[in-house]
Amino acid sequence: MMKNIIKYHIVLLLVPLLMGKAFAQTDLLLHGFRFIPQSNYNNPAFIPEGKLFIGIPLISSVSSSTYSSSFSLDDILATKASSDSLYLNLGGLITDSNEDNMLTEYFESDLLYVGFKINNNYLSFGIRNRLYSRVFYSDDLVKLLWNGNANYIDEELNLSSTLLNQDHFLAYYLNFGFMIGEKFSLGVRANLNQGLSSIQTRQNDIRLTTATHDQDIFSFSAKTSFLVNTSGFAADSTSTFSVSNYIFNFKNIGFSFDIGADLKVSDRINLNFSVLDVGRLNWKSGLKSYESNTDSIEFSGIYADINSKGDIFAAYGDSLAALIDINEFEQDFSTSLPIRIYAGLEYYSLDRKNRLSFTFAGTFLTNKFSPAVSFGFEREVSKHFAFKVNYSWLQYAPLNLGTGLAFNFKPFQFYFLTDNVFSTFLWDKQKYLNFRFGVNLMFPEKRHIPKGEPVFRTR
Repeated sequence: MMKNIIKYHIVLLLVPLLMGKAFAQTDLLLHGFRFIPQSNYNNPAFIPEGKLFIGIPLISSVSSSTYSSSFSLDDILATKASSDSLYLNLGGLITDSNEDNMLTEYFESDLLYVGFKINNNYLSFGIRNRLYSRVFYSDDLVKLLWNGNANYIDEELNLSSTLLNQDHFLAYYLNFGFMIGEKFSLGVRANLNQGLSSIQTRQNDIRLTTATHDQDIFSFSAKTSFLVNTSGFAADSTSTFSVSNYIFNFKNIGFSFDIGADLKVSDRINLNFSVLDVGRLNWKSGLKSYESNTDSIEFSGIYADINSKGDIFAAYGDSLAALIDINEFEQDFSTSLPIRIYAGLEYYSLDRKNRLSFTFAGTFLTNKFSPAVSFGFEREVSKHFAFKVNYSWLQYAPLNLGTGLAFNFKPFQFYFLTDNVFSTFLWDKQKYLNFRFGVNLMFPEKRHIPKGEPVFRTR
């Protein structure tokens, strides 16, 4: 019990950090769940059933995803012998982690959502608060952090694959899904993106080599070439962070678009495809870039009296920092959004109340493609209730069972979705965590909800 409490508090401490370094969004269960209007976030061509939808501000859609290629929380926390206390243990990651390690996070919330039918077409607009983060790190970085450099004499520790990229922005969008004939719909969403903050690792070629010259005498050399661009953060220790200045900064503007198609092949088969987040953000304010002025350094240590009362480690750090000449300057830069793709096949029952689905999804990250596959079953029990279950495969998290529930109690719609139900009660053992929930006001077309229809049909 105590271990779970400690893990819970560690998660609470890590959440702000992870949200600041936040993924590769998949939302596989949301895809095709047309009972919910926000399903067209995954495909602008999806046209939900209903006349008018108004999202409750701030809570009409809140979602988060975390995906780690190498570890779950349980992998890096160990129990001390003969006690119930926990400590950080990165030792297992050194042997278990992959060559290309990543930790991706995604957080999104609706500030505004309005959607309505125009004949058989669907128009929606709103504001989305979006945060993407992608952290890539090498095995050698874990080795250095956990074991230090003394265990790797005459070996090169390569940290060049370590990258941190983050974009936080508000998306003001207009989405139009329109029918072409009776069986084909196209959808386009245009996004005006207001950049709030960004971290971009533009270049990194850091490599460390430790050499021995005599017994207990060591030195190390390092390549120190790097360039990191930032925007939206306090420039120095004298600057104060202002929430209003952060939110109402309209100097970092970018554009992106999403496009989708939905084809009714027959009464029982549908095909769909979409490409999302094609665009860039341009960063022009609150800028600070950090670049190394020296490509390499040599360090042989310091002279210090071990019997003195001075801080030897502080002196060591100061001497090392003095060798690394970092140039701080301001420059405009741009970042690309991680492009996502979805392709789906759906098979309906004759009354179109039951649906089997197959979905392929993928995200183009900085230096790799992250694929995912999902098989799902959806049942529209009545016009008041629908549920969906699915199995999802991700490259580094192959076992994920998802579930989604949606309730329509006029005029309110409530829903909760997760791609991995284990993340709700075995969250410390999961590499993939995901959830989405929301509350909408829904005003259906009268012909869709017959008067007196029960919430659950018995036959």
